[in-house]
Formats: sequence, structure tokens, C-alpha cells
Amino acid sequence: MKRKERKDKLKRKNKIRKQQQTQISTEENIAESECGVSDEAIARMKVKMLEMSGGKEHELIRDSNLEKMSDALLKYGEPLLDTIEPGNKTEYEKAIMMSIMLWNCAIMRESPKGRKGTEKKLRPMMPDAESKKVVKHMLDRKQEMFPDNKRMILNYELTEMSDGFHLAVASTIPPPQ
Repeated sequence: MKRKERKDKLKRKNKIRKQQQTQISTEENIAESECGVSDEAIARMKVKMLEMSGGKEHELIRDSNLEKMSDALLKYGEPLLDTIEPGNKTEYEKAIMMSIMLWNCAIMRESPKGRKGTEKKLRPMMPDAESKKVVKHMLDRKQEMFPDNKRMILNYELTEMSDGFHLAVASTIPPPQ
């Protein structure tokens, strides 16, 4: 009889523990959904940013009032992403990197000094007339779709999920108006 009581007690404790874990997980998801970036992704992004900057600490801010740069980048990069075979992470990541580079170049070329530097950076991407058309289209697309968004993309994290890929983006804060 005591053995059965002990089993029942363990079952109750396990049930309570599961309920608590579910509640904590739900609270984490609510906090994550407010700005769309998990604490885990932020931690990985901080490590990447630290490595990129040679050990210089950066503050990563999650602000639900700002436009989500991952959404903006995915919308902007649609023409490149649409050419990728579904589920091919390597190709998807290449398209994301190209979209980031073109996004940042579109912002840089707005300044007189940046225009010349941008052309230099883009030259290797444009070996033929077709490539030049694609690059020009993407630079113009940025200006048409997001003319007021001047945030440079600094880094990204692409995670494979059961339903596709999740993109987290680190960018500069918007310049003061």
C-alpha cells in the first residue's frame, strides 16, 4: 500500500513540475513574442558581435516599438530568397548574406563618400550585365520599400526550425530625426 501511495505522490509532484515548466515556458514565449527574439538568440548574437568587434562589448536592445529588421530583410530579400530550393539552409544563408550586403550598400550609397566605396564593394558581385541588373534592382528596391529605414545590419543568426528557418538580426539603432 505504501508503495502505491509513494507512486501517486511522485505522479502528483511530476504533474505539478510539468505545469510549472509549461507556465515558465509560456511566460518566456510571451516575453520573446513581444519583440520576436529569444534570450538564447540574443546570447548567441552577443557572442558573435563580441568576436566580430575584437572583444568590444555591444549592447543589444530589443525594442518592440522598432520595425523588426528580420521582417524587413526577409521582405526586401524576397526576389533572392524565392529562387532558393525550400529547406536548403546553405543557399538560404547565401541569399540572406547577399541581401544584407545589398541593404547596407543601399544605405551607404546615399552619402557622397559612400557612393564610391559602395561601387567598389559591389564590383565583384557584378561580373556580367545580368548581375548588374540584379544588383541595381535590389539597391532600388531598398529605396522604394524602406526609404526611411537607415539602420545598418550588423549581424544575423539563422536557425533551422521544424517549420522552416528563423532569422534574428542585429542592426544599428535608427539615427535621430
